[in-house]
Amino acid sequence: MARPEVSKEQRQAKREAILAAARDIFAEKGFHAAGIADIAAKLDVGHGTIYRYFENKLDIFLTLYDALNEELLRIARGTHPETATCVEDYVAEMQKFYAEFGGVFLREISHMRIFFDEVHADPEIRRRFDVSQVEFQKATERFLLIGRDKGFVRPELHIPSAARILNAMILDAMRASVQKESASNNLLLLAMTVIEIFTKGALAKKA
Repeated sequence: MARPEVSKEQRQAKREAILAAARDIFAEKGFHAAGIADIAAKLDVGHGTIYRYFENKLDIFLTLYDALNEELLRIARGTHPETATCVEDYVAEMQKFYAEFGGVFLREISHMRIFFDEVHADPEIRRRFDVSQVEFQKATERFLLIGRDKGFVRPELHIPSAARILNAMILDAMRASVQKESASNNLLLLAMTVIEIFTKGALAKKA
């Protein structure tokens, strides 16, 4: 008997269900220990169902990673320092970025650890992580360059280096926040500290 035709909406719903289940399994067991069988069991379906939607476990993991990374990059690219008319407006744009970025992070915090723990689990995961870091670097450099052009950022500041340091602090804050035993796991406090370091070290001094 032929299989009943599946609509585009049904296929998308099934993909989302598989991704949601896989995200929980990866968070619980890690990338290497988790298997297609675990995901299928959580959904109470056969292995073949999973393979009709994804090539393998890595395909599922990369789909999850790409979706989260794209959302975070959208926030980073969505800042509007060009609209700032004073340094307070400029800093407010950075605060807005941290608020939106942190909102996504806190929403996903129970699963976020896998994206740090498993970055070396497969060469393709590492490659995509490196590509995303290049894109975050570009977004941060743009933010700083506009600030310098407007006179908000110190003219002598080396923009690529400053952007790299800022991004490293953000990444470390994220990593610290997902560690249950960390004494520095308050994301809001960490974000406020990064902003304070930025405002005291990168902004131009008022005459």
